[in-house]
Amino acid sequence: MHDYMKALYHRFETPSRRAEHLDRKIKRTHSQLARLLNKPEKKLLLRIADMEDELRDEACLNSFISGYRLAQGIQQELQADQPPYSFEAEDERQACESWERRDTE
Repeated sequence: MHDYMKALYHRFETPSRRAEHLDRKIKRTHSQLARLLNKPEKKLLLRIADMEDELRDEACLNSFISGYRLAQGIQQELQADQPPYSFEAEDERQACESWERRDTE
């Protein structure tokens, strides 16, 4: 499911001009800083940059998934033959799945 949501996210992703501008500024600043550092410090800087990229990607995907679930819940509520979406039931289901995964590890 995670891969499916990731593919959907990339299909509908529309980066803003502000985000693109900030990304260019980050890369420029990173290059300037990398020129000032020694090799071990550059490696550390690259690790931090990679982790920031990964964190940003994960946050964007989680935001997309939340919006998708919200839209799905609204759609279910609009259908007359479906019971209304319950955020509490969804939270409980996720907690149970998380607990079961932790028990199997």
